[in-house]
Amino acid sequence: MAKTKTRNKNEPQRRSMYEEAIICRTEGEDSRQAELSLSSEEPCRRWFGDEILSHDADAVDLSRLQEIGVVLFNHDRDRVIGRVLSVRLDEVTHRLRAVIQFDEDEESERVYQKVRSGTLKGVSVGYSVDVWEEVKAGATSTNGRFTGPCEVATRWTPYELSIVSVPADATVGVGRSFTENGDGTMGDKEKDIVEREQVPAVPLPTTTESSDAPDVEAMCQEAVAEERQRVREIGTMCRQFGVDDAKFIADGMSVEGVRAAILTQLAEERKAQAVTVQVDEMDKFRAAATDGLALRAGLEVEKKTAGADEYRGKRMLRLAAECVEREMGKSTRTMDDETIVREALTGTGAFPGILSNVAHKSMAQAYQTAPTTYQLWVAHGSNSDFKDATRYRLSEADTLEKLNESGEFKASGVSEHMAKTSIATYGRMFSITRQAIINDDLGALQQLPAIYGAAARRMINKMVYKVLQDNTKIEGKELFHSDRNNLHAVDISIPGLAKMKAAMAKQKNIAGLEYLNIQPAFLICPVELEVTAAQLISSVVDPTKANATPNPFANKMTVVSEPELEDAKAFYLAAAAGVAPTIEVTSLNGNLTPVMERAEQFDTLGIKWRIYMDVGVNLLDYRGIQKSTGK
Repeated sequence: MAKTKTRNKNEPQRRSMYEEAIICRTEGEDSRQAELSLSSEEPCRRWFGDEILSHDADAVDLSRLQEIGVVLFNHDRDRVIGRVLSVRLDEVTHRLRAVIQFDEDEESERVYQKVRSGTLKGVSVGYSVDVWEEVKAGATSTNGRFTGPCEVATRWTPYELSIVSVPADATVGVGRSFTENGDGTMGDKEKDIVEREQVPAVPLPTTTESSDAPDVEAMCQEAVAEERQRVREIGTMCRQFGVDDAKFIADGMSVEGVRAAILTQLAEERKAQAVTVQVDEMDKFRAAATDGLALRAGLEVEKKTAGADEYRGKRMLRLAAECVEREMGKSTRTMDDETIVREALTGTGAFPGILSNVAHKSMAQAYQTAPTTYQLWVAHGSNSDFKDATRYRLSEADTLEKLNESGEFKASGVSEHMAKTSIATYGRMFSITRQAIINDDLGALQQLPAIYGAAARRMINKMVYKVLQDNTKIEGKELFHSDRNNLHAVDISIPGLAKMKAAMAKQKNIAGLEYLNIQPAFLICPVELEVTAAQLISSVVDPTKANATPNPFANKMTVVSEPELEDAKAFYLAAAAGVAPTIEVTSLNGNLTPVMERAEQFDTLGIKWRIYMDVGVNLLDYRGIQKSTGK
């Protein structure tokens, strides 16, 4: 009888990324850095079913990988080839990414050069799973992104990072393997792939009669058992590597023969293929002209296109003329300025597209750098459409009760808190005239988009602080109210902050059963109180006392000074958005950057743009904020 191994789905595992595992390689010799893609949410066929690694924000514990901080070659702990500079969770693509730096010893150098050349493309991460969510067939996971049947790892810890020469599986660009040993060594992995699901052989019948004639029945039973075992082993191995087993079984191929065939197939699939991408000359021109004009306008260009410097010194009119000549094949020598501009603006779009790209760069940079403070302490949310959406927050469960002798469990309910969130569209239109183009007025091209980009961010800032100052109602009552124990009349001092901090900690959950112990993370004040607040929070002693009285609030909060707060005496304590969010800035599909589009208008001798964004500022809860009207 074949030996069957007992398996545990919480054993340490490995997954290997092959396609696009090494996202980019630096060109400079001195950097020796590479960005890696370590894991994804691709299902992996395990012995217990389909395994999915959740890449939600609270699912991955990166502490161990960040602490160890080394890069291995082929999972060999004695072959350290580099260190991990950073590791992060990409919540947009649901991937785990890391930036590594190779060492300069002989072996590390060999691996680094093979990575640079594209010979080594595989990356493997070892991990352990702490919490599973079983999703039945036809059901959906708690986060709504996975459909059963599957097992979702909702809490898992990566602990090992390796550059690998031969990833275990190339299915859908993601290789997978697992290990028996907790120390990360491979052990009897390959053998176990085909042994763990073997069917016991049918025992041979016994007989009390001695005979020299062969036992035909026993031989038939043995043959049947061997065939069943062959089919089972081949099926198990093929499922592990995502290969169809029908042909192997029909051809009567042995298990060893199937293993060799799979390895050959994987090797063929993983051969590097040269890909040649043809870039249209017109596209090269547009990119170079855009970067050159942006540099001339004083905008930051992270990585300028080859040839950008050639267009850095050209006037807009000369750039328009070149667009006409390249697109239409017309000579502009005999054209006056008006004709050149008209032809460029009514052509196939190269010149308007270049101006639009520069205007968009200006708008985006101004939006990102606008001096606002709301983003420090508010929550960010996303709605999929313009309908009102509901935010639910379940209260804490009842405390556990001692069971009686019969072991009967009592059910308990949880309370729900609901808040409505909505978004609206805000926008403006602006233009650059043909006169500005002829006069080479770069200010119009750079400043107008920047003005509206910064205005968009300041608009959100104003909306957020208006909620605080208007004392907007929530659940039928003002945000700040004595009944809610979040409205006080104290000054910025140790006694005053102590009273507000205690009141925040004693806020109860939605069911009103337990204290939440919420701690303040931000002191929000008008500019008139900025110095006073900064002196108190940054001082290790009480600045109001002559003696060295310890300051319990020293460096415990971040001071947020905001000129939109008009009351020179009022100030606020707010919790971190991830702990107890008070206000949410909600955007359409998570896009908080304004959209800028070129508006085609027949009656315009120039170019018009519209800038708009879909956003809303919504009040969620009152428990995470305190207000003082001052003394």
